[in-house]
Formats: sequence, structure tokens, C-alpha cells
Amino acid sequence: MILPKPAASSPQLVRYGPHEVAYHLEFRRRRSIGFRVLATGAVHVAAPLGTTAAWVAEQVLRKAPWILKHQARFRAARPATPARQYLNGETQYFLGQAYALLITEAPQVAVQLLDSQLVVAYPAPHAPERTAALLAGWYRQQAAAQFARALARVWPRFAEFGLPLPQLFVRQMQTRWGSCTPTTGRIRLNVDLVRTAEACIDYVLVHECCHLLVPDHSARFYALQTRLLPNWQQARALLASQHRLH
Repeated sequence: MILPKPAASSPQLVRYGPHEVAYHLEFRRRRSIGFRVLATGAVHVAAPLGTTAAWVAEQVLRKAPWILKHQARFRAARPATPARQYLNGETQYFLGQAYALLITEAPQVAVQLLDSQLVVAYPAPHAPERTAALLAGWYRQQAAAQFARALARVWPRFAEFGLPLPQLFVRQMQTRWGSCTPTTGRIRLNVDLVRTAEACIDYVLVHECCHLLVPDHSARFYALQTRLLPNWQQARALLASQHRLH
């Protein structure tokens, strides 16, 4: 007798009050449902063969307080990101790579990457506030250019839908990497996303572009995202590992 293989993991989402609980579902040969919360906050659910996704969603809702509590514990256990001092030798990131900050005196303002250094040159006197402002301007400029390149990379995947090219806006965001307004075709991306790897930028952009077609996080949305970016879960995990680069 050949045993059936477990169904491949698929992303699901339920709403619990103001919270959205995303989880990866697998059906396996087992007697009861199992829940696992990873240190990254990702939730994995293993359900018995023969049960339905709707039944599993009900169980996830019942388990939501436990899931949210464990996610909060993992967040609290993560080391706090030290405040930036904008001093020589401090680590800065660009496209997922680390660079040592070098502040140097020059008659003209210039910010550029040189080998393994991010060089900020400007006339004396030097001050952290001035360095921070120059870096912020450079990152915003680079973000606009890199996000445009990313859109050129991923947009051909949406050609079959006949959508107009969305407008990209660079924003400083505190709690999200991007957002989309389907009715206007506007996509806003967090400027700090340019500090992460290109694969992360592509993932966030594909995610937001999918919202042009499906505004919610339903199973239909994740099916579309999976079809257009099959490795999105790996990209999301990479983004989670790099979320402190800013």
C-alpha cells in the first residue's frame, strides 16, 4: 500500500480581532492538529489528513491567543537594535551588504560606496546630525533608483493581466515594508527596504503588485503570489533575517 504524501505547505490567513494570523498549513497522517511558532514569528500548522482548510481555520482562531502570546515573547527576546551614532566605523547596509561608515572632510558634499566603505564627505565641522541627514538623502535617492529597477524586473510577470504600470513612492515607514492602493495604482515602499537584498525588494514589490489584483490576504491572493513568485517564502524569511539592517 502506498501512503499518500502530505500536502505541500501553503500560506493561509485568519483575522482575530485587529490581528491577522498568517500560518503555513500541511496535511499529514496524524491524529490531532499541531501548532508551532518559530523564533521568526512564523506559524506552522500540521493537520490530520481528511480534515478541511475551513476546519483548520477554526482551530487557528481558537489558538490565536496562544499564537499571539508566543509571537510577542519571541519579539521581546530579540536583541534591541542599538541607536545609530553616525560615527566612523559604524556599519551601514545597502542591498543586503555591510559597509563601514567613513566620514571625511571635503570641499563638496558627496556620498558614495567605495569598496567596503560608505563614504560621507562634506566640509567641516562634522556632526552626527549632518551625517545622518546626508545619509538619509542618499538612501532615499538610491531607494528610488533601486525600486524602479526592481519594478522593471518583476512587472513582466503581471503582463497577462493588462494592468497599467503602478506608480512607486518612497516613504519612511515604521511598521511595514510597503503598502498599495489598488484604486489608484499607487505603491509605497519603505526607504529602508533598500538596505536589504534585491530578493527582498522583489518579494515586497511582487506582494504589493498582487494587491492590485486581490486587495486582501485571502487564499486567492497567496495562490497568485505563489504563481508569480514561487520562492516568496524563502524571500520573506530572508527579509525577516535582515529586518534589523536599518
